[in-house]
Amino acid sequence: MRFRQIEAFRYVMLCGTTSAAAFEMNVSQPAISRLISDLEYALGFALFDRRNGRLNPTQEATEFFSAVDESFLGLDRLTALAEQIRTKQPLQLKISCTPSLAASLLPLAMMEHKKYHPEESVIIYTDNIGPLVTKLQSNAVDIAIGLQLPGLIGVNSEPIGDARYVFAARHDHPLAAKSVIRPEDLIGETILSVISDKHPNYWNKLNDSLKGVSAQVKKTFEIDAAHTGYSLIAAGMAVAVIEPFSARIWAGSGVITRPFEPIVSYGYDLAFPNGKQHHPSVLSFAETVKKVARGMPEFAG
Repeated sequence: MRFRQIEAFRYVMLCGTTSAAAFEMNVSQPAISRLISDLEYALGFALFDRRNGRLNPTQEATEFFSAVDESFLGLDRLTALAEQIRTKQPLQLKISCTPSLAASLLPLAMMEHKKYHPEESVIIYTDNIGPLVTKLQSNAVDIAIGLQLPGLIGVNSEPIGDARYVFAARHDHPLAAKSVIRPEDLIGETILSVISDKHPNYWNKLNDSLKGVSAQVKKTFEIDAAHTGYSLIAAGMAVAVIEPFSARIWAGSGVITRPFEPIVSYGYDLAFPNGKQHHPSVLSFAETVKKVARGMPEFAG
C-alpha cells in the first residue's frame, strides 16, 4: 500500500469521479484507475462497485475513508501551520466543542476572548464525544470543551464545573404545574433516552435515577444530541431529564424546565492535546472559558 494510492482513493471519495480526482492530482484518468485497482489488491477488498461507468463506494470504502481522512487531517494541519509560520500570520485557534456548549458557553467566551485577540481567526468544530476525542488525540485542535472525559492517552483535561440536569417539557404539559419533578411523576410518559452504544458508562447516573420507573415509561426516542431532544420536546412528542444549557435557546419555542430530584449532575471539562506547548492565546482562551462558566447559572448547580 503506497501513499499515492491512498491519495487517489481520497480524491475519488471527495470528488466523486476519477476524472475530477485526476484533475486534482494532475495525472491522467487511467492513472487514477490503476492506483485504485492496486490499492484494492493490497487491501484485499473492493472499494467501489463499478456500474454504468460510475464508481459507487462500498461499505468497506466508507469505513476505510474515515481513517484515511483523519490521517490527511493531520497532514493538512501541518501544511497550514507551515504556511502560518512562513507568512507570520496570527494564530488560528481550533476548537472542538459539544453542541450544547457550542450554543451557550462558547459564544459568551468567544465574545470576551476576541476583545483581546481581535486578529485571531477561529475554527469551531461542533462534535459529539467520539469525534472530539479523535481530534484531541490527533492534535487536530488546540482545545476542546465538553463532558468530562475519562483518563485518555494523549489528552490533558481541567474541570470547568458541574451542571445539574433538568426536567424539560412543553409549556402546556401537565407536569409544568409542578415545581419539582421526581421519577414517579414520569410514569406513563414518553421520555427521551440517550443512544449509549459507544459510551454507555457516560449515562449511568442518568439511567440509574430512572431505574425505579424504567418499566413504566415509554422510550420511543433515542437521541445523540440535546438539540434534537429539545426539538422533540418543543413538538410535544416527549419529555426528558436533559442537559440544561440548550434550554435557554428552546425557551422561546415553549419549552419549560423544572428541577429534577434526585439530583443528577455531570462534570464538564476543558481538554488539550498532551505533550505540546500551548500558545499563550490558547491558555488565555481557556481561562476565559472557566471565568464565563463560573458566571453561568447552569454551572451553579
